[in-house]
Amino acid sequence: MSNTDHLALPFIDAAQAQKHVTHNAALNLLDCVVQLSISARNVLNPPGTPVEGQRLLLGIGATGAFTGHDGTIATFQDGAWGFLTPVAGWRAYSEAENLLLIYNGLIWADVMSTLKQAQNLSLLGLNTTATAQNPLSATLNSALFAALPVAASGTGDMRMMLNKATLGNTVSQLYQDNFSGRAETGLTGDDHFHVKVSPDGAIWHEAINIDNTTGEVTFPSGAALLPGFRNRLRNASLVINQRGVTGTVSLAAGAYGHDGVKAGAAGATYSFTQSGVDTTLTIAAGSLILPVEAGMIEGGNYVLSQAGTAQARVWPGTGTAGAGIYATCPLALSGQAANTQTNIEFSTGTVLQPQFEPGLVATAFERRPIALEMLLCQRYAQVLTSMMVFSSAVGAAFGHGDFNRPMRAAPMVSVLTPGQINFPTGGGSKAQAASDFAFTLDATSVGVSVVNTAASAANLPGIFSGGQILLAAEL
Repeated sequence: MSNTDHLALPFIDAAQAQKHVTHNAALNLLDCVVQLSISARNVLNPPGTPVEGQRLLLGIGATGAFTGHDGTIATFQDGAWGFLTPVAGWRAYSEAENLLLIYNGLIWADVMSTLKQAQNLSLLGLNTTATAQNPLSATLNSALFAALPVAASGTGDMRMMLNKATLGNTVSQLYQDNFSGRAETGLTGDDHFHVKVSPDGAIWHEAINIDNTTGEVTFPSGAALLPGFRNRLRNASLVINQRGVTGTVSLAAGAYGHDGVKAGAAGATYSFTQSGVDTTLTIAAGSLILPVEAGMIEGGNYVLSQAGTAQARVWPGTGTAGAGIYATCPLALSGQAANTQTNIEFSTGTVLQPQFEPGLVATAFERRPIALEMLLCQRYAQVLTSMMVFSSAVGAAFGHGDFNRPMRAAPMVSVLTPGQINFPTGGGSKAQAASDFAFTLDATSVGVSVVNTAASAANLPGIFSGGQILLAAEL
C-alpha cells in the first residue's frame, strides 16, 4: 500500500479488502494535520489522562510513550498515541500561548517573531500605498518613537539618525501644506544646519544658518530681535558727509571724503548719488578704504558683503598700502587677527550697503539710525560751527569751544570755513584769515583754544562766529 507524498495518507489499493479501514485512517490523518492546533508545545511526558483528539508538540528528550519521537506532533486517537513528523512549511496554532507557529525545517518559529525581523523590504506602506519614490509611506494622525528603557536591555536614549551620501547632498525634514513645501530644516547642500521657510514651495527664504565648525548662528534674512552693531563699518549707509564734499570728489592718498571713507595709495576719484535711504558711491579711479578701528575687531571669522559692483580686499594694518587680490563680494575670511586695525578696500565700481561682520555667512544689511551713526562718526571727526571768544593780548588764549563728544584720540584741527570776528565794544569786525589763528587742544582734550595772532583788536571782547572748524582723529 502506497502513501501520498506530503502527508503520507494511505491510498486504497485495488482489490483491497476492508477499504473503509484505509479510508478512515487517511481521514484521521487529515483531521490531525488540517487546521493544526496544539494544546501545548515542548511537551516531554505523556499526560496521565489524555483526551481523544488531543495534539501535542513534543520537545527534545521526550520520555515514556513519547520516547524517540522528539520534535513530532503527538496525536491521541482511538485510545493510542500516534506521531506525525512535520516538514518545512507546516503551520500550527498554539492554544495555550495564542501564537501562530511555522516549521522552517529545523524549528517551530513564532510567525510574529519572523515578522519582527523582516529584512530588505522594497516597499512598506502603513495605511497607504508605498511607491518607488516613497518606498516607506504612512498615513497617520500620530506616530511615537520611544526609547528602549534600561529595564528592557536598552539605554534609555532615543536618537533618530538621518544620513546623506556626501557634503553636497541634502538631509532634511521638509514640512508641507497640501504637499507643497513651507519649511525645511537640516543639512541642505552643505554641512551647516539651515532653517528655511517658503510661502509657496517654490521661493525659499533662509532664516537661520548654524556654522558646523564654530556653532555660530547667523540670520541670512535678518531678525527683528537680532543684536545691533554686527556691522563693524561706521557710516555704512554712507549718508554722513561732515566735510561736505560734492560733485566729483578727487582725493589724494589717505584723504577723507565721506565719513569713514578715505582714498587708497593711488588716490581716488568718485561720485555719489542717493539710493533711497542709502548713498551709492561710484569709484571711477583709484580705490576707497573703509578702515575699522582695532578695538572693533575681536578676531576669528568675518564676512564682507555689499550690494554694489566694486570688488574688494581686506587687509590688516595702518596707512593706505593695501595687500591682497580684489574679489567679488561676499568675501568669507577666517583667522582674522584680534585687536588689529582692519581695512576694507574697494576698487572701481559701485559701493552700496557695505557690511563687515563676524561669521562666515553674510546677513541682511544693518542700517543704523542717522543720529546714532553721527555719534559714531564724531568719535573720529566732528565740526564746530561757532565759538564765543574773549579779549586778550596778542598771542594769548583768545577763546574756547567744547567738543560735541570725546574723540578717539587728540584730533588735528583745521578750518573748513573761515568765520567772522566781531568786537561789539568798538573794535569793528574782521573776517577770519588762516594767519590770524592757531589751534591748540587743552590738556583734557575736550576743547579747542583759539589764539589771536592779529595785532588788531587786542584786549577787546569779541565773538567768533560763522566758521567751521574740523577736528579729525581719523585712522
